[in-house]
Amino acid sequence: MTSPKLLVPFSVFFALLTTACIVFELTHIYGVAYMVKPLLMISLAGWYWYNMPKPLSSISGLVLVALFFSMCGDVFLMITPRPHNFFLYGLLSFLLAHVTYIAIYRSGAAPVFRGILWQQWWWALLLFGFGAGLVRFLSPYLQEMMLPVMVYAMVLVCMALFAINRHGSVRGKSFGLVTAGALIFMVSDSMIAINAFYQPIPLARLWILATYCLAQWLIVWGLLEQHRLPQGAV
Repeated sequence: MTSPKLLVPFSVFFALLTTACIVFELTHIYGVAYMVKPLLMISLAGWYWYNMPKPLSSISGLVLVALFFSMCGDVFLMITPRPHNFFLYGLLSFLLAHVTYIAIYRSGAAPVFRGILWQQWWWALLLFGFGAGLVRFLSPYLQEMMLPVMVYAMVLVCMALFAINRHGSVRGKSFGLVTAGALIFMVSDSMIAINAFYQPIPLARLWILATYCLAQWLIVWGLLEQHRLPQGAV
């Protein structure tokens, strides 16, 4: 199976777009940053759509839905310094994105009770332990956000676990890319939580945006490796 079409040029473009967004945010050119940031997920969706056979399958459509929810989350989180509710809207948008990714990963994996998570249960113990530990660490600072953050953390961990459960059911390259993306997504979201509720992280926008964009790029590339037909296939 050949690599996705435009893999190298799109990857370079996406890296430049990510870098531009980071630079505009770090230099407080927010007007331009607010125009550029939604283009991140739009461009990933366009690349995915371009590579997929038409009409899109229901699972391929879900990938676009996940990226749409992610874009909404990006927009809401851009304006969180103003109305506090926008952080909650951003949290909800990314929650829906993760739920959609879970549905996508389930479609390409063995049932949980027959998959790698059943055989190597320590993955679940490790990741749920990480999520619970982060929530426990932040709990003195969460106040009314305690329940939303707990729910979000649980869904985020489940998203990563369902990515891991694809092992043996999809191509090794697809498994590796998606799993790496899911785990990096956990790191990115953890930094958002620490930065928002505990204390500011130095160069937070750099680390959060870089890991977030890397995670989404890896996930989309990995799903292309799973869903895309071989070149020349009908």
